Amino acid sequence: MSNVLQPATVLTPAPRRHALGMPAGSVRAILALAVLGLLWTVALTHPHGETVSEADKHLPTILIALQILMVLVLVHFFTAHGHTIGRHISGVAPLGLPSGVIRFVLAVGYIGLSVFLLYNQADFDLPDKNSMWSLLLELVVVLVSYFAGMLVSACVRMTWGDPPPAPYQDMEAWVAILSLLGLGLVVLIHLINRSVAVENRISLDVAQAVLSGLIGLYFGARS
Repeated sequence: MSNVLQPATVLTPAPRRHALGMPAGSVRAILALAVLGLLWTVALTHPHGETVSEADKHLPTILIALQILMVLVLVHFFTAHGHTIGRHISGVAPLGLPSGVIRFVLAVGYIGLSVFLLYNQADFDLPDKNSMWSLLLELVVVLVSYFAGMLVSACVRMTWGDPPPAPYQDMEAWVAILSLLGLGLVVLIHLINRSVAVENRISLDVAQAVLSGLIGLYFGARS
């Protein structure tokens, strides 16, 4: 009988799967870039200048609502690097792009938007009091949803372990992506609203708050 010791077999752990089978942070990158794109769409298409009608002099609530969501998204995306996003998490940066590209685009895009709005601030008035209440509702919904997402995620991890099952991760991602598409529809309706009389315009406050809340819920769950 041979006494030669056989080398032990080293088991390499299977790579961790992330939402939709994409690199860590990819779904969040898609959501963040899309929200930024919607912000630019509303800002660029909103009338400004001396010929603006009285009804369009106020900053549209959808613009401020998207700003609230965008700030939350930016804070999360930048602070998540090194924790739940990064090459050391899945071996690749979000969307498989070079490291830092998404953060660079988000930072430059948002700073550029801020400069654009600052340059045109003389043409915009703050929303009226009724609209401000809607924006307060938006802020509360987004923040509550974000922390609710963190709580739900903690409960799921305690129940099923970490990482959560792939179907659950994918369901979360699809809910957020479908909410984003809904938010895009809200922006489209906002653009159509501008061509009709003020009293006939469709109210979008509740829809934009709910959809923004669902996106905030996803970012909270991925914290």
